[in-house]
Amino acid sequence: MSETTPKYWQSLAARAGEPALLERSRNEFAEELPVGVAAQPADQSSRRDFFKVMGLSAAAAMVACQRAPVQKAVPFLTKPDELTPGLALWYASTCGACSAQCGVLLKTRDGRPIKVEGNAEHPVSRGGVCAVGQASVLSLYDANRSRWPSVGGTKATWASLDQTVTEGLREVAEEGRAIRLVLPWVLGPTAEAAVARFLAAFPTARTVRYDATGELEAIAEAHRLTHGVRVVPDYRFDQAKVIASFGADFLGTWVSPVAFTRQYSAARDAAGTREMSRHWQLEPLMTLTGASADKRVPVAASDLVPALAGLVKRLAQKAGRAVDGLSGVPAPQMDASVLNTLAAELWAAKEKALVVCGGDEPAAQVLTNLANELLGNAGITVSVSGGLALDAGAMGFGELLAELEAKQVGAVLFHGVNPAYTHPRGEALAGLLKDVAVTVATSDRLDETASLVRFHAPDHTSLESWGDAEPRRGVLSLRQPVVSPLHETRGTMESLLTWAGVKQSHHDFLRARWEAEVFPRANVATGFQAFWDEAVRQGVAAVLPQPATTESPAFRYESVAAALAGRGVAADEGLELVLYQKVGLRDGALANNGWLQEMPDPISKATWGNYLCVAPATATKLGISDGQVVRVSMGGKTLAVPALVQPGTHPRALGLAMGYGRTKVGRIGNAVGENAFVLASSTNGKVRRAALGVKLEVTPETRPLALSQIHASMEGRGLVREAELAEFLANPRAGNEVEGGHGGGHPLSIWSGHEYKGHKWALAVDLSACTGCSACVVSCQAENNIPIVGEDEALRQREMHWMRIDRYYEGEPDAPRVVHQPMMCQHCENAPCETVCPVLATVHSTEGLNQQVYNRCVGTRYCANNCPTKVRRFNWFDYKHDEPLERLVLNPDVVVRTRGVMEKCSLCVQRIHEGKAEAKREGRELRDGDIRTACQQSCPARAIHFGDINDPNSDVAKLAKSGRAYRLLEEINIGSAVTYLTKVRNTGNGSAE
Repeated sequence: MSETTPKYWQSLAARAGEPALLERSRNEFAEELPVGVAAQPADQSSRRDFFKVMGLSAAAAMVACQRAPVQKAVPFLTKPDELTPGLALWYASTCGACSAQCGVLLKTRDGRPIKVEGNAEHPVSRGGVCAVGQASVLSLYDANRSRWPSVGGTKATWASLDQTVTEGLREVAEEGRAIRLVLPWVLGPTAEAAVARFLAAFPTARTVRYDATGELEAIAEAHRLTHGVRVVPDYRFDQAKVIASFGADFLGTWVSPVAFTRQYSAARDAAGTREMSRHWQLEPLMTLTGASADKRVPVAASDLVPALAGLVKRLAQKAGRAVDGLSGVPAPQMDASVLNTLAAELWAAKEKALVVCGGDEPAAQVLTNLANELLGNAGITVSVSGGLALDAGAMGFGELLAELEAKQVGAVLFHGVNPAYTHPRGEALAGLLKDVAVTVATSDRLDETASLVRFHAPDHTSLESWGDAEPRRGVLSLRQPVVSPLHETRGTMESLLTWAGVKQSHHDFLRARWEAEVFPRANVATGFQAFWDEAVRQGVAAVLPQPATTESPAFRYESVAAALAGRGVAADEGLELVLYQKVGLRDGALANNGWLQEMPDPISKATWGNYLCVAPATATKLGISDGQVVRVSMGGKTLAVPALVQPGTHPRALGLAMGYGRTKVGRIGNAVGENAFVLASSTNGKVRRAALGVKLEVTPETRPLALSQIHASMEGRGLVREAELAEFLANPRAGNEVEGGHGGGHPLSIWSGHEYKGHKWALAVDLSACTGCSACVVSCQAENNIPIVGEDEALRQREMHWMRIDRYYEGEPDAPRVVHQPMMCQHCENAPCETVCPVLATVHSTEGLNQQVYNRCVGTRYCANNCPTKVRRFNWFDYKHDEPLERLVLNPDVVVRTRGVMEKCSLCVQRIHEGKAEAKREGRELRDGDIRTACQQSCPARAIHFGDINDPNSDVAKLAKSGRAYRLLEEINIGSAVTYLTKVRNTGNGSAE
């Protein structure tokens, strides 16, 4: 690295010091003018447009002086006993946003669910919630959900639909024709029991399990081969001393990222335990997990299986074990010393080591299982017996397609899947279903698959229905409705029971099953009613596993050779397409959720749409720049997408996110990005989402990318700091030294200072724990009524998030290291914004908060210009809340801001007042931990701490005094109330350099 190259950089342009970027970063207001008054660029504005722009501040001032619209409050005629206006009710439940099924707490106000937070009592997720779980409350109020059942696109009653479907199923079964129930792999124990009752009622019925991303299916299939059981093991990253991940984004999207993040952060608490795990990541694309790795090695997707085979060869040699089938796998195209070192570290840790693998290829998972078997970590870092058992007799979706083509199917029911969108042969499904007598879908809307069937029986959301889950063997969590169904929908399990002739509601079926099967395993002295009530209150119950066994099935070594058959040909050196999941949008099921669409990707910082990730070296070779449209062709199908030059990408890898390109999801998600699923390969019923032979054509067309981190600059300041573990153990202030004139505070000040006789609120953020997952970003948005601005406004750099995650690179572009830094209002002691506001709209409170008084603000934006961390947001418009249903998600404790008003993080001042009021009602002093900000409460890594820094016993006060503590921009004496803790890495080197 040259002397002129910055140590930390946010983009390749910043690293190169491009003049255009420097000029843009010095622009006082990055947002373009005029605002919504002229279609042409600002330099072509007409005289009329000029006066419109000049009148904006005057109009804003007039609006600020006007009386708010009169709104009438309508009281309850008969108020429920448990409801107190102005106070929230909380319900424990289980998240249904993905297959991880984390424990959550649901906040309701006046009967409206408005917030999802983590359930600290849940032994698996332990209080964490991901961004997808946070956003699920918005999907409850989605105006594009189906409002009633339909037959042939026409509104129907449940009675008429049930009669027609039941008669049709019976007729198909009597004729001996196949009935197929297409389901996701993970449902829940009681839902599986309902499915079993349905199968028992119709002898020709079988389940077809479908996984849009293929990862769970690959893991389960590999364990069927190696252990004889179709299971997803229980992985324990908190017990691992050395972690080797081959393309598994276990902190972002793989299996159960919230639980794994909790475990991962616990195993890397260097300050608390004086040790931390060593994490290796081998992957083709930069992932959230790779960004946190101690040692990250870019590897082509086609080399993951050879790399795993190479690792297993080395482990087998150390174990003195001969394994058939490994010799036929070609050597990976990578430095052999990497695998030598990795194998040595894993072997040194043995049972305290863990190997995991992502992707949809069972052969890779078989090798992963073999690596863990050789290390002897069964029951310690990976447990087959403690894992999630999946449907042993299920068919694959490829088999269903073959049956449909042979016209052997008389009825197909789809639940929780959308293969018309997510399967590469989805477009052929429409023709195949025309010959099926009974076609049913239970999706919450008429999506791509539901629009192809005759009967649509819309399901409840997880916030409207009962259910349960078993995320770990012996840990059962309950899901309860927190609101009556908003529409004429019905739970799918109740529909299946009805069609099977079971006259029982889903709640009654669930309760009866718990009494008959769960309660006997609970080992409690109370009766069932008390056990049930406590389980509903806690949201979780620990019981004896079923079946009660602690032994893992024996490993079948003979399965390895069969799984690796045909691996004798080395991969060519052409470009490879890798389809991946984004942390926010996942497989696209929640594509109509504006919070997720607008959440910046933690790595690329892009919003609203997908793009082709290209390595810097490949981009230079092919002449590709950011936003340049490229045509990607695979298997006779072509997509035109903008390119993004992404550091850390392997030179042969081209990454394209799944979950975009929806056509029947709703007004927000339709036509956003391109459908990457169509480029997946499908051979002999097996779908692969990483493939060779991709063709790339560069076009002269450009398409702008809505990037959220291109208009900020560190200006050479040390905003993030790092240390190597060995250095930190020797010196707690390692990496926290002041360098280059930046970081040193001033003992003298022209400010008179503030006196805090009571509380002084502050935050502490641990950069070692933060993974950049952005759960805090969405949590803040939900809590504080932050509007969705849309792609056009995001392109104009007018995002409204109060909290952002700054991503910094260090090192060479081909394999950089990454640091994430949550950034919010610093609530400065000497706040630069307070001195420049002409109307005193931003003022200092007696408890250390920098307060924004909305009804004083006239929108001069002087405060935003003077803010050194650029965390203030300006309302360019009255952002729409015109959909009555979607307005129900708004938090009544936080005012909705209007056009012309500045806003920013308030440290959840409404929660501060709520905590004080609760302590006063209980007649006690406020305790540390009584108040938790939205960003803090649901952080899976526990990276954020909030409290009273005047209380020497508070966590935040203790952290502020630690050797790792530093504050931003101490050299300009702003007096930030946010303490950051240096990031500690365990690379094995003696220096962070």
